[in-house]
Amino acid sequence: MSAIGEASRVWLHHALRSLDVDVRATYGGGGVNFIAGAHGASLLAAANAIDAKIVFCTARHEPAHVARDAATAAFLEARGIALVTLPGHLLWDPRALKIDMRREKYFFGTLMPFVHAAETSGGKVAAPTPAPSAALCVDLEGADLGADASVRLTSLDDLGVSPRFPPGRDWSSGIRDEWDISERGANEVWASFTRRGLPEYEAEHGRADAVAPAASTSRMSPYLRFGQISPRAMYHDLKRADGKRVSRLFWHRVHRREFAYWQLANWPDMGTKSIRRHYDRRADWIPDPTRDAASAEILRRWREGRTGFPAVDAGMRRLWTTGWMHQTERMLCATFLCDYLNVHWVHGARWFHDTLVDADLAINAMMWQNAGKSGLDQWDVFSGSLAPDGSKPCRAHDPLGDAIVTRVPELAGLPRGHLRHRPWDASDAVLEASGVVIRGAGEDGAYPERMLPGVGDVDGAGREDARARMISGVNDARRAELARAAAAAKAASPRHPAAAACAPPAIFEPPRIATAPASSSGTRPPCGKPAGRSDPRTSGRLSGARRRRAAARRRGLSSASPRAGSPRVAPLSVASGPPPSRSRRGIRSRSPRPTC
Repeated sequence: MSAIGEASRVWLHHALRSLDVDVRATYGGGGVNFIAGAHGASLLAAANAIDAKIVFCTARHEPAHVARDAATAAFLEARGIALVTLPGHLLWDPRALKIDMRREKYFFGTLMPFVHAAETSGGKVAAPTPAPSAALCVDLEGADLGADASVRLTSLDDLGVSPRFPPGRDWSSGIRDEWDISERGANEVWASFTRRGLPEYEAEHGRADAVAPAASTSRMSPYLRFGQISPRAMYHDLKRADGKRVSRLFWHRVHRREFAYWQLANWPDMGTKSIRRHYDRRADWIPDPTRDAASAEILRRWREGRTGFPAVDAGMRRLWTTGWMHQTERMLCATFLCDYLNVHWVHGARWFHDTLVDADLAINAMMWQNAGKSGLDQWDVFSGSLAPDGSKPCRAHDPLGDAIVTRVPELAGLPRGHLRHRPWDASDAVLEASGVVIRGAGEDGAYPERMLPGVGDVDGAGREDARARMISGVNDARRAELARAAAAAKAASPRHPAAAACAPPAIFEPPRIATAPASSSGTRPPCGKPAGRSDPRTSGRLSGARRRRAAARRRGLSSASPRAGSPRVAPLSVASGPPPSRSRRGIRSRSPRPTC
């Protein structure tokens, strides 16, 4: 999944066109030179044409690009030209960051250990370098590009960056209408957010409607993805605005982008393969949609936004039209695909990669791995704002349903409020008066019936059934993996069979873990926590059903075993809601501390 997606190709094409215009207007000359040909050969031809001995570029981090750039560097070096890569895409080198778990009281996979490591050992983030007021721009038109006939000057249009559209079917018009794809556009959006949105971000970040657009999201992701604004510039603008105090959540969002690349550096194949490989064998996954017609139909209705759940459908249709989704919508739609429709996360990741203008391998993979329970921060969001059933907490991000009817016009006739989220609750009289028809899969202008009829019922039984099915699938896969890991540990260390199974990731600097045989009498198991005892940090604060749900999460989803041949992944608790949450003492994870 390293090839650029179709929506990203549209963005890249227009970003390059804007860059060409800006270079011509600022520095004169011939603007940007576009060369067709092999990567190394094209750079060699351009360098030789202007007698350059050093080529500078921004370091790339996707595995395929890392390998390609290394090959290009070797190709140029053999011909007397140095390729120098600079860290312009990230704030810190992900390969240089180590997390000391002896200090951290959090558990592996949450953001805060990474934030501490980045801010204490990542090094000072250099201030951005202003663009030069003057520069020598060389027009290669007519220059000698060497004897390689495959290397030639071309135009942006002929380079083939943008997809080709059949007549009358240019689906990119919605993307072009939605965005100013330029460096100027990036700076204007960022200035507006830091001035108006940042102070209200803590309160409004979950809103996906039009009530608080400036505060609910920065909309900077595609500009960062394509280098139209520097992450260093954003970082220092936030520091000047006291952003860490004004919005700790947004400050951590900046770090979460870096965290995604740290994960990619340690699990280079995470874009297509589960970090916790045993979750690929979950019994609750439906058959592969690429090989099964029924599964393919389920995936198709999700892609097209015809699931019968308005919040999900609005998000998926916004994605197709504009190439972008609010973070709340991304998490909601990903959770629905994995936990309700039981489709393997990789199929959702592929669709997002192809349709998002900000499609970023590291960030997209991190989110989808978490949705599929194979990532470092496993999601368990069957209630609250990310439930798809239109319950009251779910309606918080779009209370009146205005965002829904913007993308789902079939429901526009319904009165503002909960019926736009739950049209199945409307009486026949209301539906008839509103001109709303709910039928089948949404044929002939009707809105589709729910793909999962029980999900959304008043008693919540359908949602609980879906969660029970997910937990069963996760636990079955986990038990099989733990049995395999225990057998391997016993063979490797007969005296202390649990030591290997509970070891933290090798990429950390781990504390020493005292080991002792577990027993059923309440004595301490290898990780030093009494067996069967609830977490005191949650048991004293929760009551009734919430305490029982927290205990069930710890029993069912709090341990994992790493796959062989990869960095060890410490066990995690599943976050019971979109992390992080607020407390009087700041941001912290909702999940109880794991037992091992």
